[in-house]
Amino acid sequence: MIYQKKQAEKILLKACKELVESGLIARTWGNVSIRLSKDLFLITPSGRAYETLEARDLVTVKIADQSYEGDVKPSSEKEIHASVYKLRPDADFVVHTHQPNASALSVLGEDFPLNAKNGNLRADRITNAGERAVLGPAIPTAKYGLSSTPPLAANVRRAIRRNPDSKAVLMKNHGALCFGASYEEAFKAAYTLEKVCGRIFEIRCGCKMPTESGARIEGEIDKGYMIHIRTPFIMLMSRRGKDVKAYLDDQAQIGGRFVKCIEPGDRKSLREAAENGGSVLLKNDGALVIGTDKDEAEAAAIVLEKNCQAAMLALKKGIRPVDKNSADLEHSFYVDKYSKRKDEGHAEETD
Repeated sequence: MIYQKKQAEKILLKACKELVESGLIARTWGNVSIRLSKDLFLITPSGRAYETLEARDLVTVKIADQSYEGDVKPSSEKEIHASVYKLRPDADFVVHTHQPNASALSVLGEDFPLNAKNGNLRADRITNAGERAVLGPAIPTAKYGLSSTPPLAANVRRAIRRNPDSKAVLMKNHGALCFGASYEEAFKAAYTLEKVCGRIFEIRCGCKMPTESGARIEGEIDKGYMIHIRTPFIMLMSRRGKDVKAYLDDQAQIGGRFVKCIEPGDRKSLREAAENGGSVLLKNDGALVIGTDKDEAEAAAIVLEKNCQAAMLALKKGIRPVDKNSADLEHSFYVDKYSKRKDEGHAEETD
């Protein structure tokens, strides 16, 4: 259904809170929108914390050219939302997430049919009838494109066109796009997508999801906040004892092309990490994640765990990380934009 603006604002603000609480995003990487008419949609803004958003922060955008009303900038991913509304007249709500299983699976760059009868991805192993009804006949993957760029939106449009009945699209090395006729349908697609992608991930990796996770230590340091984290995929990569490259855009944005793996007793490298911020893997002992404050460190820890999950699958299948030029561009763009947001009094960032 198409919503009146006041009603749409309430629904969108509710969706923002659910995004944060659900674990479908870290910090504000992700965005939601709702159709107002055949020509307009309402979307979350760029660079604002979802927990404190008000109706006045939401932005009305034209589907045709993505022009918008007012002084508040809409999400920089507005074009991929507009693409859904153009190509899917049945879609009135769109949610763009960076959920872990879907993001990790996206590195394969494949389409995943949900009605397959043969092979290790046959439908009865990865979905049930109810889940297929929610997601459609396939989970397509859009080719890689730098975040927030026209090429990425064009790749999403191609994926939607070749899968006109699907309600979820993976974006290679990036995240997921889910949509439906309502807020409830779109979020149901996102949750269902995460379950199904988890099963496909296990089949493609030939393993069960790891659950081992040791104690976490955290606290303030001279130049910010530090977390010693031992989440499951970080632990697996730390035991590998090698640097981990960026397989996901958000890891490239925060940490650049790779995360170093160092010996726990390497005081020089530990001191450099504390002084310069960022993340390092500790051989056989998880990772140290450092941010300017607790919120930034928490976000970096979530992103690193997700990138380690993607790395595990990519290394198993011989998939390359985000290429050097793209990773460097993502990182420099993020650092520049994030520093500007902090100068303006906002500590958050979003795509």
